[in-house]
Amino acid sequence: MKKTLLSLALLMTSSLSWAGGYQLQEYSVTNLGRSFAGAGMVGDDYSAIAFNPAAMQLKGDGLQLGSIYAHIRATTNGSLTQGTTTTYGSAELHANKLLSNAFGQKQINDRITLGAGIYVPFGLGTYYGDKNWFGASHAINSSITAIDFAVAASFKLNEQFSIGASYITEYLESRLTSAGSDMNAHDHTAPGYSVGFMYRPQPNTRFGVTYRSKIEHDIDGPHYLDKMGLHFEGNCSTTLNLPEHVLLSAYHKINNWGLSAMARWTRWSRFGTLQIKSDAYRQLTGQVDTPPVKEDWKNVWMIGAGVDYDVNKNWTVRSGLAWDEGAVKRP
Repeated sequence: MKKTLLSLALLMTSSLSWAGGYQLQEYSVTNLGRSFAGAGMVGDDYSAIAFNPAAMQLKGDGLQLGSIYAHIRATTNGSLTQGTTTTYGSAELHANKLLSNAFGQKQINDRITLGAGIYVPFGLGTYYGDKNWFGASHAINSSITAIDFAVAASFKLNEQFSIGASYITEYLESRLTSAGSDMNAHDHTAPGYSVGFMYRPQPNTRFGVTYRSKIEHDIDGPHYLDKMGLHFEGNCSTTLNLPEHVLLSAYHKINNWGLSAMARWTRWSRFGTLQIKSDAYRQLTGQVDTPPVKEDWKNVWMIGAGVDYDVNKNWTVRSGLAWDEGAVKRP
């Protein structure tokens, strides 16, 4: 009989300025219940392809589909200085997104397992209901979405050690709108990879480490610019580096209890300066490059712990807590 899973999660969701940039890991409903502690090492679903491909050895043949709905609502208060004029105000920020995923794997023999997955590792949406809010010259409705299409293989060296790797094709679409400006880039793909290692000193104790590469996107698309009663349009382009990360995971089971932990380091310092080449901006100002925006993000850690309790063979209760460091440097 299949188990029925009851997840009790302390989920920490936050905006771009507060959590680990626009990095996501919400591609496993099961792992969500323990705040993604021990992700890939627990072996109770097929999402190991995304977290640590070496851990595909923990499950046999199977297919998994899932969705997680994310909703963020926040209030922005502050000021904006343009030239000699400073404007003060506040605005409501909304973000709603359905994050879907699909995983499947096939055990070839007692050593080799192959798998594939589709999931969303990066994403952000900022939607300000009022197009005349005080920061409208910077952003109104903007979004970025990265979707990974991964194929993976794992190999069991012996009963204690397994290795795995995945090849990733990442699809990216983005849109940046502000007062009088609309940049839209889509249908761009770039390659990446991940490699994982799993150590099992005993069947109920497992440790894993994963490295996921950075993925560099050279994106371009149309830019529409309306200033001073004039309309300009043309192509715009920029380079966006989605950062690499290292994930450490652990899991240990004692009778009906499962204890899990994780630590993830992400190299967000790659996001230093944002500058866009724009034909429309050149028509307006004579300059090809828009003024550089200094982002200067910092490398961050995410740390989490979780617990599972098997009530009986049909029910499992789980809970978790995670701390996600902010990537934006405080003034």
